[in-house]
This record gives sequence, structure tokens and C-alpha cells, in this order.
Amino acid sequence: MTPGEGAPPRYELRLPLAPYRFVWANEPAVDCRVTHADLYDEEHYTHADGSFVRIRNYRADGSFHIVSDRGEIELTDHAADYRSPRAESEVRLP
Repeated sequence: MTPGEGAPPRYELRLPLAPYRFVWANEPAVDCRVTHADLYDEEHYTHADGSFVRIRNYRADGSFHIVSDRGEIELTDHAADYRSPRAESEVRLP
């Protein structure tokens, strides 16, 4: 079992179809594993301390499901505000 797969994640965020830009809030991950399933594509990031961030992109509707045991996942929603000069929302990964 790899780090982060045994315990349930403490932080979770579900994102509908929209343009997103993912950025690391602190230090980036040290390892990334990409898998492709019938229903989704998944990126599993592991950090030096053994914590993880997992991003699933569901093919049916283009939505994202992000889980982490590392820290709070932050969303700055620019896409919902038509007056915003930025067309994409920013997701800050812990």
C-alpha cells in the first residue's frame, strides 16, 4: 500500500466543469503516478512527508474530484464572475 491510500482523506473538493488552473500552495510533490480508468483519469501526487493529493478528472462530465490528507484545498472562483479579467479559476493544492 502506498502512502495516503490506507486512511480516508481529510480534505475533499468537487469541482464542476469549468476552466481551472492547479497550483501548489507550498512545496510541490516529489512523486506523481498517473492512471487511466474507464470513467476517469487520476493523478496521485506524493510529498516528501508521505502525504498525498489525488486529482480525478471524470470523462463523462469533465468534473474534478480532489482529495488530500495534507491540508485545505483552496478555490478562487474567477470563472463564475463574468466581470473578472481572468477566465479560469485557481485551485491551490496543499
